[in-house]
Formats: sequence, structure tokens, C-alpha cells
Amino acid sequence: MREAGMGIRSDWRERLAAVGHLYVFGAPGRVGGAATKIRDLVGLLKEHLPITVVVASMELRDEPTVREFARRSGVPVILRKELPERADGVACVVCETDVFTSGWAERIRDKGLRLVFSNDMMWEFPGEREAAREGWIDRVLFVSEGQRRQFAAIHSGVEQVVVPNFIDPDGFPWVERSNERFTIGRLSRPDPAKFPVDFPVFYEALGLEGARFRIQGWTEEVSRAYRWHRFGPEWELLAPNKVPAARFLQSLDVFLYPLGHRVVESWGRAVVEAMLTGCVVVVPAGHSFHEFVESERTGFLFADFRECRQIVRALHRDGRLRAQVGRAAAEVARRELCHRERHLSAWAGALTFES
Repeated sequence: MREAGMGIRSDWRERLAAVGHLYVFGAPGRVGGAATKIRDLVGLLKEHLPITVVVASMELRDEPTVREFARRSGVPVILRKELPERADGVACVVCETDVFTSGWAERIRDKGLRLVFSNDMMWEFPGEREAAREGWIDRVLFVSEGQRRQFAAIHSGVEQVVVPNFIDPDGFPWVERSNERFTIGRLSRPDPAKFPVDFPVFYEALGLEGARFRIQGWTEEVSRAYRWHRFGPEWELLAPNKVPAARFLQSLDVFLYPLGHRVVESWGRAVVEAMLTGCVVVVPAGHSFHEFVESERTGFLFADFRECRQIVRALHRDGRLRAQVGRAAAEVARRELCHRERHLSAWAGALTFES
């Protein structure tokens, strides 16, 4: 295993140019880790090498968000069947759940492309283990050391590289908070598993007088999971994309992200986005957040509800503490986590092969 995100190599431009053509398999979008990863990755790399995005179906290519992406980026979006018979370059497959069971891993290799696989999740995709064993994957990418450890045995015979995701910091500007009411909330894809089973009670039991709870990523399916709870006027439950992500995060004083026992985060895109805006992040231990959140300096990690309540109550009382931690988080996110040239150098290492 090697870490691609450490330092900046002076020859990253030449190395990216040597990749040839980059084919990114997966659909870009505005919600979900894989879709937003593809959107931001293409934005990062498109000035340095030719890129084509490859989607699995006509329905995906015709989605408004995908069409908008193609128009704005100038990057072509094609169907898998439209790939040339012979191609020179690299296929970066991002969270395509059927790539190993549909025969497409073999086809990618048969066309002359190197296959770089980025799972990004904490669960194994169908056929992933067999593809690694059979040698269909040239290199596997992980977004965190915690995720790499989870999959190290499966990919023991494959070169493993840790490359944290890139987020364009210009899309998430820092703002000074000026809320009349202390506002805590969260942003995630609309998956009930992303919420702890006691989610609304978790927030309300913090005992924050006069606080407002603002949630984005709320759907009918998520609502059904909490039909036992009566949400009062202090709650604002917003559908996905109701408010642009940056503006939503700028409206929060604290990004409070309890997850419960049903999911383990491999990285934490929304957490880094919140940090960029100067929002104070309060996140659970036991995931990969400790790899980029320095507790009590750029955010807070909690072990249980009691510790979480203590942290959030202190932030509720102390606006100066919120401003201090939020400013430090934004600075570190820009200088280290989302440094453009550092990510370009990391991706040059992730996509180039010696022979």
C-alpha cells in the first residue's frame, strides 16, 4: 500500500499527461458520495488530460443533472457500449456495482485500458473479491486508511493507494455566523441507514433552549422511519437539494452528525464541506473522521451521547469557541484537505503506471 496524498511531486503535470485518455465510469451528480466525487474529480483533472465519462444506461445519460454536468464541464458522457474497440489510457471505475458481474471488467481490460477501481463504500461489491483474485483490477483506490484496512485482505494481491476525495473549496466559501437562534443540523443522502434509530430524540435530548434543528436529505422514506415521533416547530426538514449544499451548511452553527450502528463512513464528504464553510463539526468516533478532524481544534469527536451533549452545550454557550474552531476548520480544510495541487499530484500517482 502507498499513500498518494502525501506531498506534491514536481512532475505531476507530466505524469497526468502520460495517463493518456481517462475514462471515468459512473454518473456524476449533486447528491451522494460517488456522484459528487465524479463531478469534482472531473473538474479537478479536465484541464490536464482528456476525459470521457461512461454511464451504464441511456436513462442515466438523460438525467437532468448528468446533462447539466456535460454541458457545464464540456466533458463528453457516453454509454458503455459506445466505448471504442481499442482504447489507450485508464478506466477509473467509481462505485459501479455491476462492473464485475456484468463482464465489463474483462471488457475494459480487453480494450487495452488499465482498470483502477474506487469502491468508496464500506461494503464489498458483487464480484469484487473474485475480480481482485483473478487479476482484473490493476489498482484499487481507498479514500481513507480506515477503509483500506477494511478491504486489505480482499485486495491483498492488488496495488492499494489511499487518495482522499477532492472538494473544490471555491464552492464552499467560509462565512461568519450571525444566526439569531443557535442552529444545528446535518446534510446527507436520503438513506434511513444514515440516521440513528433514535435520531430526533438524540437532537432534542441535548437540552438546547431556543435552538433550531435544520436537516437536509429528508424524504418520504426517511420520514416513515420516524413516524413515531412528533416533530415540533423547532424542526426544519428539507428535501435533498432543496437548498444548495454550501448555502445550507453556511446556515448552521454546528454540523451534528450522529450515525448510529447501521452505517460506517469511509470518509465524510459533507463533514469536509461543512468545515470549509466554517461550520463546527461534531461527529462520532469509530469512523474515519479522526483522520482529518483534530478534536477540539478543527472540530469535535464524541464517543457517546453524554460526551456529545457536553460538547454541543459548550458550543451553545460560547460563540467565541464556535468562531475559533470554525475558522481553524476552514483554514485547515483549504490548506490541507482540499489543496488543489496536492490532489492533482495524488491523482497523477493514482492513475499512472510504469509500464
